[in-house]
Amino acid sequence: MTARLNAGLLVSLAAVAALSVAGCSAPALDHGAYEQNAKSALESASSETASAALAVRLRLSDRATNAYTDTLVTASEKAMGGIETSFGGVDPPTPGEDSLRDSVEKSLGDAQDALSAARIAVRRDDAVAMRAAVRDLDAVTKAIEDSRGRLG
Repeated sequence: MTARLNAGLLVSLAAVAALSVAGCSAPALDHGAYEQNAKSALESASSETASAALAVRLRLSDRATNAYTDTLVTASEKAMGGIETSFGGVDPPTPGEDSLRDSVEKSLGDAQDALSAARIAVRRDDAVAMRAAVRDLDAVTKAIEDSRGRLG
């Protein structure tokens, strides 16, 4: 009886582990679904980088405190991590979408890098670095919006 119980427990644990791993990565059903996922990821990333740029601009003009700006930029950076994880967890349905995946992941990585640089600049209260961060965030936002626009 104990052997059956242990075997049943092992089977149950294996099933839970398999479901957990399967939940980390899933294929998109078709090109349209994968493209929509890419569009959504790019839209979310654009929103995060634009919001962070606005927050840093407000800080540079003394219309926001450093703590407030840090909170907003840090929240955008954390959200960006979730966006990257969510998009990266969906497999392209065919090799034809691999280039789309690479392009979107590069854009998301660039956004993450720009947000990290902005967070560091804000925490240091370094006006020169914050101005550079705004330029980088604006450039990344534009590149992301251009990429999103090419998807239709």
